[in-house]
Parts: sequence; structure tokens; C-alpha cells
Amino acid sequence: MKKLALIILAALLALSLIACSNSGGGNASLDEYIAPDYTCKISTGTLTFEDSVGDTAIISDYSGLYTAHKVEIPGKVSNATIDERIVIGIGDEAFLSCTSITSVVIPDTVTYIGDWAFARCTALETIVIPASVTSIGKGAFSECTNLKTIIFEEGSQLASIGDYAFNDCSAVTEIALPEGLTSIGLFAFNGCNALTAMKTPSTLKSIGDLAFYNCAGLNAEGALVLNEGLTTIGKYAFAGISKHYIVAPEGSYAAKYVDAMIDLEAEETTEAAPEDTTAAAE
Repeated sequence: MKKLALIILAALLALSLIACSNSGGGNASLDEYIAPDYTCKISTGTLTFEDSVGDTAIISDYSGLYTAHKVEIPGKVSNATIDERIVIGIGDEAFLSCTSITSVVIPDTVTYIGDWAFARCTALETIVIPASVTSIGKGAFSECTNLKTIIFEEGSQLASIGDYAFNDCSAVTEIALPEGLTSIGLFAFNGCNALTAMKTPSTLKSIGDLAFYNCAGLNAEGALVLNEGLTTIGKYAFAGISKHYIVAPEGSYAAKYVDAMIDLEAEETTEAAPEDTTAAAE
């Protein structure tokens, strides 16, 4: 009987080992399994990415040099354990507070820039938005206080600029918004006080509350030109800018809005302004 019991015990043990070796659908044993490493080395540091639909990926984090440097985001990422993925997005907070980056090259595979993606990149001076990008998320470049040049590539497909997107980008002097843009979120250009010229594209339909709040540099004849197709302009959208300097097509919704404006000093609207516009990025 003892011999029979030992034979049965040995058979059960063998079956359990077979089950373990086949778990997960592979042939490797559990102790041989290595979790995928979702990182990709570039010349200035390491990008972390997440799988998206099919063979695509989203950049979710970056760690790089502590000295001033330029970042070139590749159009494709891969490593020894992960097959090649096409980069379609810059994820939320991916480059948040990377204070050593002076410029970023975004590939034309990217279709969106996530919330707070480059917020508080205080050394960032230049950004080129490829034509493939359709949306810029909430606070994407908020508090990039040294950002001077924002370029939208020819043929831009950009449709929306999110709330606080360029909030407190106090060094920007001019932005040529692309045709095709339909909406600008609230506080989008708040605090861009060096901005001296702005012409909204003919496709723009809506401007959010306080979108151009505290843009003192637009207090000049013809500095702000609004398009005819606007149908919605939020409260205090141009607070701190005298209506006498704003140009709008006669008889348009924008012209009626401007005519109804009361010239307010910036301090009169401080109650509407948030105490910390990047609180969501903390």
C-alpha cells in the first residue's frame, strides 16, 4: 500500500509541474518569465512608453540630463523585449517639470499632446507642433515661462487648444494660430503678457472664459484681430485689453461682443482667476 501511495503522489507532483510550465500560454517556466521593459533609450535620456491600439504607443515619462539639452522624440520606439511601436501621443505629464529641456522635436506620427505634458518646463524656448497634432491638452505648456517661439507646421490639423494650454507663457511675443482650429479653452493664453499680436483663424468658433486674460501686450492698435465665424466668446475673454484695440468684422458676433465690453483693469477680474492653475498637475 505504501508503494502504491508513493506512486500516486509522484504522479500528482509531475502533473503540477506540467501545469506550471504551461501557465501564461508559453513554454517557459514561471521563474524564467521576464516582464516587458517599456523604456527606450535616446541620446539625452530614457523615454517610458505605454502600449496603445495595435502597434502604437504613447510616451508616458522622460528622465534625462540635468544640463540644458534638446529632446528629439522618435517616431518609433522599441527595445530588446518590445517590438517596434509607432508613437502617436505625448501622454499626460510626460515631461512635467523637466526644467533642463530647451527645445523639443515632436515627430509627425503624434496626433495629440496630453494634459500638462510639458508644464513647468521653464527652460523650454522653442516648440514646433507638427501638422499631425489635432489637439493640445489642458495645461500642456502651462508655466513654460521662457517659451518664446511656438510654430504650427504648414497644413496643421489642430482643432482644439485646451484650458490653460499656454497659461503664463510670459515670454511669447507672437503666435500664428493655424486654419482649422475651432476652439480655444478657458485661460488658454492667460498671462501671456509679452504677446503683441494675435489673429484668430477663420475657422475658430469658440473662445473660453478669460482666454486672453492679462495679455497686456495686446493693448495696441490692431494687435488683436478676431474672425467673423466666432459664435461663442466666454466671460472676460479679453479682460485687461481695451476694446478700442480689438478688431472684429462689422456686424459679426465678435463685433457685438466687443461693443458690449466694459474696459476692466486686470485686478477687477482676479476673483475669477484660479489660485494655482497647475494644481491638477501636482
